[in-house]
Amino acid sequence: MEKLAERHRVPGAQLAVYLDGELLEAVHGVTRTGRPDPVTPRSRFPYGSVSKIFTAALVMQLVEDGEIELDRPVADHLASHQIPHGHPMRSTTLRHLLSHTSGLVSDHEGAPLRSASLRRHFTSVLDTEWISTPGTAFSYSNTGYAVAAYVVEAVTGQDWWEAIESYLFGPTGLDLAFVHDARTPSARPDTVSGHAVHSATGHTEPVDFYVEPALTAAGGLAGSATDLVAFARAFMAADHAALDTEIADPEVLAEMGREVRAAEPFGLADGWCAGWGVFHADRTRWLGHDGTLDGGTCNVRLDPAGGAAVALTTNSTTGLAMWEDLVDELRNLGLHVGHYRQPRPASGTSLPDARFTGNYTNGELSVRITPDQAGAFRFNISNGLHGSLEAGPDLTFSVEAAEYGGLLLSGRFLRAPDSADTVELMQYNGRTLRRTDQATAA
Repeated sequence: MEKLAERHRVPGAQLAVYLDGELLEAVHGVTRTGRPDPVTPRSRFPYGSVSKIFTAALVMQLVEDGEIELDRPVADHLASHQIPHGHPMRSTTLRHLLSHTSGLVSDHEGAPLRSASLRRHFTSVLDTEWISTPGTAFSYSNTGYAVAAYVVEAVTGQDWWEAIESYLFGPTGLDLAFVHDARTPSARPDTVSGHAVHSATGHTEPVDFYVEPALTAAGGLAGSATDLVAFARAFMAADHAALDTEIADPEVLAEMGREVRAAEPFGLADGWCAGWGVFHADRTRWLGHDGTLDGGTCNVRLDPAGGAAVALTTNSTTGLAMWEDLVDELRNLGLHVGHYRQPRPASGTSLPDARFTGNYTNGELSVRITPDQAGAFRFNISNGLHGSLEAGPDLTFSVEAAEYGGLLLSGRFLRAPDSADTVELMQYNGRTLRRTDQATAA
């Protein structure tokens, strides 16, 4: 733990491992650079997108209570909204939302997103353009989880913050917090500080964690690595239980680990379910999820059949690269943790022509690929990540993200169904983006 944290210049981290009936905990560093407060096993780290597994578990509790059905259109639970006939939302189910197969955009910006009103956000979502027909393709969507949270509000009569506290946090004893709590919007979150770390120079800058209020259900929870492992143990046999009470009936909870056929999360995982991602290691099928929030990272894996779980939290942008090395170190110690290895292009050569240049969009997410004067291609994403594009004739590509410790990120281009020469879509980091125009040389 110390070696990896120092190698990747991570100011603070937690590692929790449950194996052979024993819980092991390790901590490193401080909660914020320049301050003496050490990280403890109880320190709260933002979970980022790992928050989604808790929102999915809350939905499963309502499924067990008979309040909602996974495969029933969410429009049936939102009768107060006038959803037009033929609108994609009329055929979108909670399973679609939780498995990222709804066709919704990744993030829907604007005033409704900055508002804590999930009703206003949902109303604005109805006017967005769908990426695909519900239930037909995978495209990672924070928006989908905001809609799922709004369904929770409509069914329970509580706001999402109250519902997850009363249904999940309190009964199970999980010591979780919110990065943003709409009930006390001016309060600072009870978490460690984030850090932007330059992997080459080691320059470290503390940063505040932020999540848009409407997306709290998708990425706004915080807690410890130990709490993550305790949650993961709820998906194992009863003798591995660690919570004060079970989350839901095991058969209902198992729906979070049942793979959805249309979910092919290229560049993100080996498969996807109604909450969990699927990660293979040798012949073992692990469930898990990864998360980032500006200045922090989080990873969790569990082997339901083998009774093992691993969770890592960090307060550094370089935590993702640390996780990559941690998986290798654990393998050397005999624990083969499920992990998705980013595929490299088959040939390792640059794309042969400029058919692939242009803008690709998914809601507010935008990627621009441009040729430079040297004949190479540049990859620029709207969140600031950029780098040289390495690609091949199989249409897969990779980009080395210097901002995340040299982490390799992969994607692929998809041709139009009626033309072998026209590229229509891009899949990157689990998101599907549609080509909107062509670019010119830089």
